[in-house]
Amino acid sequence: MKEVTINELSFWLKDTPMIIHINPVGLAWLGENNKQRYSSLDIILNDIQNNGGNIAVPTYSYSYTKDEVYDVYNTPSALNEVSEFLRKENIDKRTADANFSYLMFGSSFSSKHLKVLNYSTFGKDSLIDEVYNKDGYLGVIGDALEYLTEVHYLEKRLDVSYRFDKIFKGASINADGEIIHNQLTYFCRDLKSNYSGSLLRLKEDIRLEGIVKKWKLKEHNIIFEVVKIQELYTFIKEKLLNNAKYLQKNQ
Repeated sequence: MKEVTINELSFWLKDTPMIIHINPVGLAWLGENNKQRYSSLDIILNDIQNNGGNIAVPTYSYSYTKDEVYDVYNTPSALNEVSEFLRKENIDKRTADANFSYLMFGSSFSSKHLKVLNYSTFGKDSLIDEVYNKDGYLGVIGDALEYLTEVHYLEKRLDVSYRFDKIFKGASINADGEIIHNQLTYFCRDLKSNYSGSLLRLKEDIRLEGIVKKWKLKEHNIIFEVVKIQELYTFIKEKLLNNAKYLQKNQ
């Protein structure tokens, strides 16, 4: 495990951004109650941004999959309490993806992700694609590697047979209060298949392989588990060559 400061972490994430998933149990040392913990995390994320780092946090709403209007500034996150807390504190950082939105802490992320456009969440020109092309990281706080939704982007690059592009059409309210109609492409699994997705085996294997690194933030005593997204792509590619159902489980 490597101990790092906010300044060091921010420097590493200057040109190689990270997407981070958060399990609230990993925030236990940040305060005596959840409000204190979430507030401390918000300060950390903004400190990373202010020191030149770039880090994105999921605030998924799945709005178009539920035939709901997506309001960039007001639609709640459907994930967990910490995701919703961060969204409320940083509404201007939220991306316009009506299904899989993120908060972008950092100035190097493209502003196009804030605009309501036709968008492929797991495809070319997506936020995940940007992180991949910049040789960035996927990470977690609180033992949550099995929740790396961004693996679907890697599956799409690998053209797996058990997922396909599905288009969802809907209406979004942008930051200026305008209603804009657009369509989103979601790389879905085949619901007719006898298998469903699972990253539990992947979680165990990448830890054993040593491509997952642990960074302990000195000032706040929290631990990040991180993996380079391009290394993860290579690892998954090799596994799928030997077992096409490597990222699946029996239903």
